[in-house]
Amino acid sequence: MTRREKYLGFNDLWLIVLSVPIISVIVNLLIFGTQDTGIRFEFCVVISFVYVVSYWVLIREFLIIYHKKYNDYRFTARRLLFVLISVVIIFFGVRIVLGFCLHLIFPEIHELLEKDRLSETLTTAILLSGMFFLYEGIYYFNKSKLIEIEKNKLERITAEQKLSTLKNQVNPHFLFNSLNTLVTIIPEEPKLAIKFVQELSKSYRKILEVRDEKLISLKQELESLDSYIYLLKTRFQGKLNISNKIEEKVLHQFILPLSLQILIENAVKHNITSTSRPLQIDIYNENGYVIVENNLQRKDQNYGSTKLGLANIRSRYQLLINQNILVEESKASFKVKLPIIKNEDHEDIDN
Repeated sequence: MTRREKYLGFNDLWLIVLSVPIISVIVNLLIFGTQDTGIRFEFCVVISFVYVVSYWVLIREFLIIYHKKYNDYRFTARRLLFVLISVVIIFFGVRIVLGFCLHLIFPEIHELLEKDRLSETLTTAILLSGMFFLYEGIYYFNKSKLIEIEKNKLERITAEQKLSTLKNQVNPHFLFNSLNTLVTIIPEEPKLAIKFVQELSKSYRKILEVRDEKLISLKQELESLDSYIYLLKTRFQGKLNISNKIEEKVLHQFILPLSLQILIENAVKHNITSTSRPLQIDIYNENGYVIVENNLQRKDQNYGSTKLGLANIRSRYQLLINQNILVEESKASFKVKLPIIKNEDHEDIDN
């Protein structure tokens, strides 16, 4: 994407080529008129062309700076003042510089402009306003189309995330393992079996409660994770350790719902869990990220992983806050770092 496409919202080369000559002729007629002024018509058209090009280039550069400085839709008094001051500077800057040059090169045209300064001023004001609103109209039209495309893409990815999460949790393999664990503990520990069923039910209920949310607080995410961790620890009986070292100061900031659960799922799915080689999963925060880290002891798997959960988390972060998750792998460990979303960013996303 070029600089003009990024900050103007489109490639304006075609607009310049088509509009500048036509506007130059119109400006010439508005300022110099059709009557015989004693000055050759070609000279008047050239002067009008120079004025139009000068204003066009400066307005265009101003709009690039303007969109860099204000890249949202909130039109404040400060923003309006910035526009007005900039346009006034452009207006007087071009008038003074070109006026001085005209006085030296074409004194007769300069004298003609001085006689009808009101007409020249009104024409220039209309020209500048037209340029500004033409570019702004095209910019916001294209921006709104882009936002609509991104919104549809986010809804599709969110739907895929919901489906993936439910599919990973409510699937025959997960139920098979849970029921096997339940069958094992019922004869020996009926009270534990009752607790296990309760936590299994609670785990599904939490999934249904948060699956429609774009973001939830870290506190909510960790609360919804408790039941799932209980099920895993009961199933693996000392072969799996999960520690939560999230600091209290970040608990009211935000994260994608069920993202930590998906990362724990991936760690359990792809790593060996045994008494001699227990799987250690640590959840902690550091430098604006929530980190899920596990010791790396990969299973010998003959099938390829789709990595659907990790891919969806990555896509949703990019769409919601334009940030990337970080994945770091060494011989000893595997880390996934999720950006913590602050309260003010959460409000912008909701809006």
